[in-house]
Amino acid sequence: MLKHGERSRGGASGRRRGPLWAAPAGTPSVWYLAQYFAVGVVYGGLPATTYGFLLGYLNVPSYVYSACQTMLTLPWNLKFLFGALNDCVPICGLRRKPYMAAGWALCTAMLFLLFLWRPPPSYYCLDPATREYLLDEPPCNPESAKAGVVPTLLMMGACLGYVIADVAADGLTVQYARAEPEHRKGYVQSTAYLWRSVGQVFASSLVGLGMNGPEYLGSFAYSLSFNQVCLVFAAISCAMVPVSLSCIDEPRLASRVSFAEYRRATWELMRSRAFFCIVLWQFFNPAIQYVNSTAYPLVQRYWAGVEVLQNQVSVVAAYALFTLTLWVVRERLLATSWRLMLGTTTLCLAAMDAPFSLLTALGVVRNQYFYLGENLITYIPGAVFLVVSCFVVAELAASDNEGLVYGLISTISNCGKGVPTAVSNQLFGAFYPALSNSPNYNPGQGGDQPCFRRVVAYSFLVGYGFALASLLTMPLMPDQRAEARHRMATWPRSTAYAVATVVLLVVGLCYSVTTNVMALTPLACLRFVGGQGCTQAEEANVAETC
Repeated sequence: MLKHGERSRGGASGRRRGPLWAAPAGTPSVWYLAQYFAVGVVYGGLPATTYGFLLGYLNVPSYVYSACQTMLTLPWNLKFLFGALNDCVPICGLRRKPYMAAGWALCTAMLFLLFLWRPPPSYYCLDPATREYLLDEPPCNPESAKAGVVPTLLMMGACLGYVIADVAADGLTVQYARAEPEHRKGYVQSTAYLWRSVGQVFASSLVGLGMNGPEYLGSFAYSLSFNQVCLVFAAISCAMVPVSLSCIDEPRLASRVSFAEYRRATWELMRSRAFFCIVLWQFFNPAIQYVNSTAYPLVQRYWAGVEVLQNQVSVVAAYALFTLTLWVVRERLLATSWRLMLGTTTLCLAAMDAPFSLLTALGVVRNQYFYLGENLITYIPGAVFLVVSCFVVAELAASDNEGLVYGLISTISNCGKGVPTAVSNQLFGAFYPALSNSPNYNPGQGGDQPCFRRVVAYSFLVGYGFALASLLTMPLMPDQRAEARHRMATWPRSTAYAVATVVLLVVGLCYSVTTNVMALTPLACLRFVGGQGCTQAEEANVAETC
């Protein structure tokens, strides 16, 4: 494995030798890349279970479902803290390996507790003859819709564990990336995330084929339970503990960086106007772009009739497209304008997604395979956003603070991604009839009326407007590496930029966490959170005409 500061023995030609993971300039061992595979398994697997379990089995409201999914990404907001620990508090002279092992141990413990947790009975009863939920009858266990808190918190704990391991892996990845020759900059980072995508494909395949019983909106006569799937993830997570300790090659530090020195270097970076512009882009681009209608999950379940297997097959195909996008960027677009890639994918996404969503909402085409076509295109801009963010970090980080810079940028980005869920719950919670209540979509309960279809379609159009508005943030992003370096070298520095970064991070994090946490409590009915009000009269207006 190429160590930090070593030159590649592959020469300047950059020809690839050996297996897929052998980069021309040298790259980490396959055991190191297995870290990213395992991250992909848990990162992709736990959210994959939520459609069948939370939306199907427990039948939580759609805004609560969205909040649960956002809560699974909440640990990513702490990456900068874990990055600082990696950089400044080595364990036995090692900055990365012990944190990888500790993170996977925590992840394993939380997943095993999920295996032991016993869920309540399903919200709707299953018809013994057809093995389908009796949607036209009153729910058998209405309290099940409020039982999503415990599994969500345990899944959050598992996510916290793999994020700790991921931050340590990212620190090494930046070290490798900085040692790459100029003409292959970005190859190591792209390869690492290719492996993470493979892990996501594996996890989605497992959930789609294994968790496809009727109780999880599937069609198989038999399936793994939610608890059993969590046990499989726990086994993979557990295997990473010895791999982290025994199979990763990390040189011991001759000396450690003091917190005071580290803090000064980090504060000096945050005082840079160039860094502040990246902060603004990382926060506001996703915060604006990902404001989406809360109707999407219920449209998918009731109007498109999407089953778990078909949903996960589309997710697997989407991950494959995500991986292909990473490969194309790695092989062909390393020198392409970052703004051009981001702007093009954003525009194409809005143009290609609209027919699938609007035709389904208006009742023109109601077919799960047609509707799931949008999954195949939504991952492309995500892949481009990811690799561009990684390329920027490699230009900003110094040799002794890779972990913190990577973590800080990721924290800001993920904080930005948490804001639109809260905004969406509040904004689309004002639409009437309520977009988050399942009876409005169910003809057997008086829903699916033409006027309500138009309300749903209007909410989709509002979401596309936010996606297009995110293009206004493009000037904040450097066009390529040369411009990023020029900005860092020539743009002014001021304490105001550092203070503004801290304020933005704290306010954004507090807002998104507060709103999303409230969605998992009895306060979920509040209009501020996205509910329809907590009075009995307000709760009754769920299936009236427009």
